[in-house]
Amino acid sequence: MIVARRTTMPWKNGGGVTHELWRTPKAGPEFDLRISIAEVAANGPFSLFPGIDRIITLLSGEGFRLRGGPIDQVVGTVGAPFAFGGDVPLTCTLLHGPVRDFNVMIRRGCGLGARVRLAQGGLLPREGFVLPLDDDAEVHGAWGLIPLPREELTVLDEMAGATVLVAPGAGALVVEVFDT
Repeated sequence: MIVARRTTMPWKNGGGVTHELWRTPKAGPEFDLRISIAEVAANGPFSLFPGIDRIITLLSGEGFRLRGGPIDQVVGTVGAPFAFGGDVPLTCTLLHGPVRDFNVMIRRGCGLGARVRLAQGGLLPREGFVLPLDDDAEVHGAWGLIPLPREELTVLDEMAGATVLVAPGAGALVVEVFDT
């Protein structure tokens, strides 16, 4: 089990801030997999990421609308993922004030795919990534019990033998990465 480190950076288009939680490979300008949290305080264009498939999920706020090309989508429910291509020029319109969102991006053709889902209460998979949405998640292992901080990405490895438990009524985003 690893708790990911945050790297904060300005958006490619200069209109906001992203907190990068995970990327593969770890160095260089290109990535195959990137997981981040963005703070969106104003309406504006989304950065283009040609060749990248994206999954975006609302974390907090009243939501936003993405428009451009064939896309006209309201992202307004916490924990409900929306997938789209990063090569489509999109404009983001906030519905009622600032939002924070969770992003998973994968380079097409890299041999990986991803799914994001909301888990509410119960045991979670033993591998992948977990982002608790509340303070009611914990990891159980041979070492004992460790609370998982809210919105801190945890990387799970089945070999570590850990189990993640989310309390009833609490939620966590689960990212499953798989070979394509």
